Parts: sequence; structure tokens; C-alpha cells
Amino acid sequence: MKNSPQCDFNDFMVTENFNYLELIHSNTAKARGIGNTPSEQIKNNLIASCKNLWQPARDILEVPMKINSGYRSPVLNKIIGGSTTSTHCYGYAIDFVAPKFGTTTDIVKTLVQEFTKRGIAWDQIILEFPSSLNSWVHLGWKSGSGAQRKQVLTAVKNKQGKTVYLPGIKV
Repeated sequence: MKNSPQCDFNDFMVTENFNYLELIHSNTAKARGIGNTPSEQIKNNLIASCKNLWQPARDILEVPMKINSGYRSPVLNKIIGGSTTSTHCYGYAIDFVAPKFGTTTDIVKTLVQEFTKRGIAWDQIILEFPSSLNSWVHLGWKSGSGAQRKQVLTAVKNKQGKTVYLPGIKV
């Protein structure tokens, strides 16, 4: 007799293309035994962010988005070296790639153009390290204060190896 697949009763579809567990999954948390379960308020932020920005981004791209980082507990965020003000800790940001669409630069250019044209609000779209093979897109719905600043930034390393954020799309 075949084994039945295990079912996680905490999982549910947040939108047509995103399930809850992918928004909180972390390989680092799993490997290190770190809890990464958000509070009810942060869970609600994740759901709102997904419905208002991440699903519309998916609809625009028309291809799957692989989330590399969604919600991060404060402990997880510290271990991976995330900013102390990271919106990942509030349930307002994801980092993703969509290889079937194109490069991260292609993704960012398309999302900025389409969000603007369609009147879709966002806080930050960051093109992270576009010259790296491991580049990704940071997509934030709101800042920690709840503002939506419509920032478009490019993250690069300076000569000292420190991450700096440049305004606009720089490749």
C-alpha cells in the first residue's frame, strides 16, 4: 500500500498562485531548528501583501515566481544578517526569481512599468545584485510604518564589499 502524502493543516491557498507555507518557508530556519511562525497580525500582513501586490505581480509576469525569502522571524533575520528594519519581519516583503520570465532586470523593469500603468501601489522594488548569477528581486508592499513609497532601487556591493542601494535600475 502506498503511503499517503502528509498534509500540513496550517497550509492554505492565499491567492490563486501562492500558498501560505511558501510565504513562511525558510531552508535556514528548518536546518537550524529555528521557529518561523508569524503572529496573527503578521500572518494578516502576509495575506494582504500577497493579495494586493504579489499576486498582481504574478499575474503580470504570467509565470511562476519562486520565493527565496518571505517572512523572517527576528531570530532568523539576525542569523542571516538581514537589516534590523527588514520588512520581511513584518510580512510585507518577498525575495523571488522568475526564470521563465527572464532576468531579474527584465522582471523589475516590467513590474515598475506595469504597476505604474495599472495604479498598483508598492513600497519597494529592489533589483538585488544584477551582475551576480544569484540575483533576485525584493518586492515590498509596505514599509514597517505602513507607507508605500514606490521606491525603485538597485543593490550593489561597493569597493569595501558593503551593500549600497542606488536609486533606479542600474545594470
